[in-house]
Amino acid sequence: MPGRVASVLLWLLVVFVGVQFGAGLYEKIVVVPLWDGVPPRDVLPAMERSGMYNAGRAFWPFVSPVVALLAVANIVAWRGNRANRRWVLAAGITMLGYAIFSYSYFVPQMLMLQSSAGSWPESKISVTVQWWTSLNYLRMLLGAAGWFCALRALSLAAASNGRGYGG
Repeated sequence: MPGRVASVLLWLLVVFVGVQFGAGLYEKIVVVPLWDGVPPRDVLPAMERSGMYNAGRAFWPFVSPVVALLAVANIVAWRGNRANRRWVLAAGITMLGYAIFSYSYFVPQMLMLQSSAGSWPESKISVTVQWWTSLNYLRMLLGAAGWFCALRALSLAAASNGRGYGG
């Protein structure tokens, strides 16, 4: 694949992972505490007031799949120098792992919680919220690692061509 296409894919990965990570960090620091510390019977109303419902329908479905596709595209397409390739592959593989983790656990758990927790016993709500919020730290670490790997790949590309960008 031509170097320019690979450069654009890397830039897009950096930008979209940055958006995803920044939004996830905001959600973790500002939004999740509005509903994870309330009594189990109040989780659903608190989640709705916090904006979690809206983000799950109006933001995440449009950003997360793009990051997953860009991760795969960067894994497949990159043909840069060896040092650059390792970092691009590390970013792509890490973000692909992030997507798999999100789509296999986080998304289904959140959808189940939001759609049917009203009929669950309080103990099940508590356990679900505790696991979701605890494992989210690991997911945030994966996102940070993927973003930093992509940024490192971009900086190596800029250094190797002397033009300050990956092309």
